[in-house]
Amino acid sequence: MSTLHLYTKIIPKINSIVPRMSVGQSFLNHPIQNVIQSPLISSSLIIQQKRTGTAKPKLRKPKDKQVKSIGFKQKKTKKESSKDAEIANASSSGRIGGEFYKPVPAIVLNDMLPEVFTNENVGKFYHIPKEVIPKFNVFKIPMSLSKEFELFHNSSLVVRQSSVELIKLLEDASKLPSTKNRLILSGPLGIGKSALLVQAVNYAMCKPWIVIYIPDAIQYVNSTSPYMKVESTGEFIQPTLTMSLLQQIKLVNERYLKNINLRRDHQIHRHVIKDKNTSQLLDIGINDPYSAQEVFEIFLEEIGNNQEYPVLLAVDEVNAFYTDSEYRDVDDTLLESNRLSLPRAILEYFSGKKDFTNGAVIGALSQTFKPFVSKPLEIALGLTEASPWKPVSRTILQYTTGLQRFDVKEYLKNEAKAVMDYYYEMSILPRPKEQFFVKHYLATNGNPRKFYLACWKGL
Repeated sequence: MSTLHLYTKIIPKINSIVPRMSVGQSFLNHPIQNVIQSPLISSSLIIQQKRTGTAKPKLRKPKDKQVKSIGFKQKKTKKESSKDAEIANASSSGRIGGEFYKPVPAIVLNDMLPEVFTNENVGKFYHIPKEVIPKFNVFKIPMSLSKEFELFHNSSLVVRQSSVELIKLLEDASKLPSTKNRLILSGPLGIGKSALLVQAVNYAMCKPWIVIYIPDAIQYVNSTSPYMKVESTGEFIQPTLTMSLLQQIKLVNERYLKNINLRRDHQIHRHVIKDKNTSQLLDIGINDPYSAQEVFEIFLEEIGNNQEYPVLLAVDEVNAFYTDSEYRDVDDTLLESNRLSLPRAILEYFSGKKDFTNGAVIGALSQTFKPFVSKPLEIALGLTEASPWKPVSRTILQYTTGLQRFDVKEYLKNEAKAVMDYYYEMSILPRPKEQFFVKHYLATNGNPRKFYLACWKGL
């Protein structure tokens, strides 16, 4: 039988410790039985006594759960809770405080058709036709105009005296070669050159014209697209950018391009082009980006020789094509824009080296981005004088010969008054008084962009 060893507590005033005892021994027969009259104490209880100093261990009471105080926050009533729910629903739908907003006024405008550009309609607003808007969505429009269209919730423009004069030139260009109609829209910053160019493009889209519209020429020279050098010519092509332009041209003009057959056969790399129309020609450049540049130049040549449809080539920020680009040569020097094949092909029509049988070539200057302001072009247009200390590139100057300057004027008084009345109808302004109008008109000197900002944000 195994033995069980027990331990006892040290008793004060007793110098001995109770010896170990086996199970068979009787504790009552021990010599000190008369002294100790207490039950056995186990080792676990001794350890517990050492920790607490008491014979009986204390039981831990469970802690009461702390209740967070809401402080001064009062309990919401049912009415307040329902209001919060309404605000949450409104914020999720983007209409916080909808009771303070007025709905956009429903103003019915006539379409900006070619026949509206008369002196009698100067100062009137017209809406870009619904059939033309998808075409502008393909080509895009300048950022400044798109923001204004978003504010008014419609694509509307005012007919100005400059609009009537420019459209009259386009009407005559439908029967004249493009070499006689190479215009550059000029004027100070915010004068409305881009808006006037959009009106010209809108006119051509409403007519049976072939339209090529580039609203952001800076994107063609600011080194944001892949490019590669062609060793045989020393120029640089931009395959993806050219392919994108061909797609836009086809989407907008396919109705007319199917009716223009190629005058002769062509071979571009491995592509043999025979018995095709100009729409099928564009498909080759769209499907093969490395053939896109040659396809684009052949396309311009083919539509330039057709006599059925006039051609409008419109380029906003055209001054970027007359400066150094941000692309670099193999020796890390900046490339002139005319060394890029795509801008060079367009500049040949601005310079008159190549032309369309019927049509016009129109560009608009931009002073928004100073690095792309072209001194050679401004000198050629008579906007500034040449400096003997700052030579200009002769290769760029050769693309400026024969260009005509079209100065865009400030708002006439009746035009500015009509614009302010339109802002009132759109609930942007309170009913304008004569003194209020004169103050804004004189402060902005009739500049359309300044006038718009003054009415929208205040002087």
